[in-house]
Amino acid sequence: MMPALAGISHMDYRHFLLFNALGGLIWGVGFTLLGYFAGSAYQRVEAVAGRVVAIAVAVIVVGGLIVWRVRRRRQADSPDPKNRAG
Repeated sequence: MMPALAGISHMDYRHFLLFNALGGLIWGVGFTLLGYFAGSAYQRVEAVAGRVVAIAVAVIVVGGLIVWRVRRRRQADSPDPKNRAG
């Protein structure tokens, strides 16, 4: 996407190459270091992430059920016949 935007804006190729190379270098080194530090604490990260994902899924499911139930009840209580299910 960035090469297309740089081309559309008529960015000088040397500037694009410089910024693209620096960005790639920072990205690569950053993710390598992140993997190194996260790898040493993998068991802790896995346990915390597992719990967080489980809690998030539970909250989403319970929230979805509440919204579904409220909408269903409002639709059933609606006096307008075209809003009724069935």
